[in-house]
Amino acid sequence: MKVADIHCHILPGVDDGSRDMEQTMRMIETAYEEDIRLIIATPHYHIGKVKVNASVAMEYLEQVKTNIKNKYPDLKLYLGQEIYYYSEAMEDVDSGRAGTMASSSYVLMEFSQDVSFIEITDAVYDAISHGYSPVLAHIERYGCLFGKYDRIEKLVESGAYLQVNASSVAGKHGHAEKSFIKKLLKKQYISFVATDAHNDTGRAPIMNEAVRTMEKICKPDYLLKVLWTNPLKIIDNEEI
Repeated sequence: MKVADIHCHILPGVDDGSRDMEQTMRMIETAYEEDIRLIIATPHYHIGKVKVNASVAMEYLEQVKTNIKNKYPDLKLYLGQEIYYYSEAMEDVDSGRAGTMASSSYVLMEFSQDVSFIEITDAVYDAISHGYSPVLAHIERYGCLFGKYDRIEKLVESGAYLQVNASSVAGKHGHAEKSFIKKLLKKQYISFVATDAHNDTGRAPIMNEAVRTMEKICKPDYLLKVLWTNPLKIIDNEEI
């Protein structure tokens, strides 16, 4: 089945992802082989470390789109950003310095691994109060959420959308993490599975192993939502 990847560091030379156009093209080739037909490129926006603004990132995206249009005409590329949350992050989104996902109301946010639960809930409230729909990146990484199903439920009920990495679904980071995500999928708390790819080797855009795992866990309609329909709702700026 064709799938979408809403979290991918595929733009060349803008963050700790692809280092150049050659690596980007290898990542694109891998993604295509993995049945990925829609990618939202999400370069980091991290004050003090990586601060690629949305307009610069768009220039790189257009270069990539030009390079792939003949070989991969059915692969759609869009621009987003992975915003490392801080107190003024939503103001940067308001001003256009930081980007939403595919020019929609959805924003992809990440946190430090030792973030507190109250910090995450405050960030969700902040995003929603600014008119955005928060997508929380790789939630399996945060200690305050790991194994805390009541907290996960509260986040979903508050309006947050949860993304997990495909490598974690496939069990690449240990049984405990895979088991945690399996339970979240069974409860249908997860809205997106994405590669969070950074290169064409150890962190490549691999999806199919996760898809095979999910096929054993998820009902077909939910599987389709997570891998394709929900990403399309971002593109169309529709409520999930």
